[in-house]
This record gives sequence, C-alpha cells and structure tokens, in this order.
Amino acid sequence: MFVQTLRASLDHFENAEPTIPEAPSVEDLEPWRERIDAIDRTIVELLNERSRCANRIGFIKKQLDLPVYAPRREEEVLVNVLSANRGPLPDTSIRRLFERVIDETRNLEREKYQNE
Repeated sequence: MFVQTLRASLDHFENAEPTIPEAPSVEDLEPWRERIDAIDRTIVELLNERSRCANRIGFIKKQLDLPVYAPRREEEVLVNVLSANRGPLPDTSIRRLFERVIDETRNLEREKYQNE
C-alpha cells in the first residue's frame, strides 16, 4: 500500500508541473508553492517510513547486542544516495542532508532501544 501511494505521488509530481508564462505574475507563484507543500508532505511520510525501518533494525541490533553506530553501513547509505543524485542539488548538499537524517535516526534508535 505504501509503495502504491508513493508511486501515485511521484507520478502526480512528474505529470502536474505548473507552467511558467512568458510574463509571470505573483499569482504564478501559488501553484509552485502548492507543489512544494505536497512534496514536503511526501518527504515527511518517507522520512517517517525510513525511521520505522531503522527502528526495526534497532530492535534486531538490540537482540543481537550490536552497537547502534555502524560507520561502515552509514558510509554505504551515503554512497547509495550520492549515486542516485541527479541534481540540481550538489553531492555535498545531499551528503549533509543525509548525514543529518542518519544522525536523527540513530538518536531515535538510541532512545528507543539502547536506553531502556
């Protein structure tokens, strides 16, 4: 279900890009802002789904007595997202964003499974 909803959202974004007239007006900002708002909501859904997955990994790590911090895996994640980057954000920006995502996910994992 989640994947179907995600695909529908992505299809909508690809097919519903607003136009920019030759002589834009202030009103032409609104459809772009609505698009950004919809994308932001999708990003939040994806971040929360990612966190749910990471929480399950945290549970497994706790059962196996493995550490929360896995630097080799974190580097694999960064390599993966950088290889998917098609811009316009530069790789340095993608790296910083995902380092933050990883850090917040790790904090959540520590709170939920390591500090009980």
